[in-house]
Amino acid sequence: MSEILVAIVGRPNVGKSTLFNRLIGSRQAIVEDNPGVTRDRMYGVAQWEGRSFMVVDTGGIDPSLDTGLPADISAQADIAMQEADLILFVVDAKAGTTSTDQDIADQLRRGGKPVLVVANKADSPKRDDDVAESYALGAGEVFAVSSAHGRGVAELCDAIVEKVGTGDDVELVPPGTRIAFLGRPNAGKSTLVNSLLGSSRVIVSDTPGTTRDAIYLPMKHGNDDWVVIDTAGLRRRRSVARAQEKLAAIKSIRAMERTEIVVLTVDAEEGVTDQDQRIARMSFTRGKGVVVLLHKWDLIASDKKRTKEVLDHAKRELHFLENPYIVKTSVLGDGRDTGEGRVLGLEALLEACKRTAGSLRKRVTTSDLNGELKAATTHNPPPLSRGRPVKLLFITQADRSPPLFVISANHGRSLAPAYEKYLLRWFRKKWMLRGVPIRVVVRGRGQGGDHKQNS
Repeated sequence: MSEILVAIVGRPNVGKSTLFNRLIGSRQAIVEDNPGVTRDRMYGVAQWEGRSFMVVDTGGIDPSLDTGLPADISAQADIAMQEADLILFVVDAKAGTTSTDQDIADQLRRGGKPVLVVANKADSPKRDDDVAESYALGAGEVFAVSSAHGRGVAELCDAIVEKVGTGDDVELVPPGTRIAFLGRPNAGKSTLVNSLLGSSRVIVSDTPGTTRDAIYLPMKHGNDDWVVIDTAGLRRRRSVARAQEKLAAIKSIRAMERTEIVVLTVDAEEGVTDQDQRIARMSFTRGKGVVVLLHKWDLIASDKKRTKEVLDHAKRELHFLENPYIVKTSVLGDGRDTGEGRVLGLEALLEACKRTAGSLRKRVTTSDLNGELKAATTHNPPPLSRGRPVKLLFITQADRSPPLFVISANHGRSLAPAYEKYLLRWFRKKWMLRGVPIRVVVRGRGQGGDHKQNS
């Protein structure tokens, strides 16, 4: 059975995201008592009576505002309504219906999709009388609901299932290599995502901080399945003042935790900053492969001296990533706003992500590992440990994503950090393990002593 999609729409600050979180059973959408917090479409899966359906949260609609960010938000909501099998039209029972509600109701009637009206914030039976005026909208059956407290949600879910049925085994994010675009606000992440997908899938604006939620988007490239993740820009901690920006930053970090490859998106004009370094180090120490993307390269490409300075600075400031792929991209013409213009460097970016993912998942045979260990120790024998010679007896790979190597030695805790780094870089060069962390554990034979090193 195909997936059933239920869209949640309404004017700003009526509790759409609270209802979304209630239906999917988690705090996935950002909720704050300020209008306009939700901007892009946010998808989740609701489970009800052993069945499931997809839910999409949308930004607040105001038909009277037809320019700028409000117009972009409305466009995203329009797409969600076109995709949906059923629409939940949320109004504020406490505040009563407004002219904006009526305009949205008129739009929904013209759309012809089945609609359930959710009179939200009906926190007690005393509010049920306030719900009556919602029927005057003429948009559909009305349900008195308190999304914050759960009142009436069960009856609403029953009605959803009765109206459109449910799908079996809804999968929110299809299988594929996950790539998260992380970086500072306004570095061009959303423009790049739109360019990759060939459509205006996420809102692009010159205003920093437009993206608030981590958006998961499947795509196909050749025979490879990818899941592209657009995230909110990460500011320095002392610059994050509002609660919704703090939550957006947390969601970006959580998205990073669930991805395999982080594309560190750097504004080429500004070069690598301290905040870019923090994002890169945080990703690397959490076991992610990192590709460095110098975006808006066209803005400096004509200045050869400047391009060399930016590239050299990036290599120097991000040296701890161990020779990551550095890709230069530019989105030219109308592509900056629509995602449909000419894209320079896009193939190189995807190829770098593919190679980094391959390195992250690399599995080396035990025989090959031991051959390289012998070659490395012959070329540069390990130094003495407490006046005793060190023999590295055997190596095997215990894990991948990222790779973990275990070395058996005649003494535990016997290798100096500098020699461990020598071995790791030997392995990196042999198997082209660029931009991925490698872990090594040295164990003394029969002694149980462990020593760990991340690089």
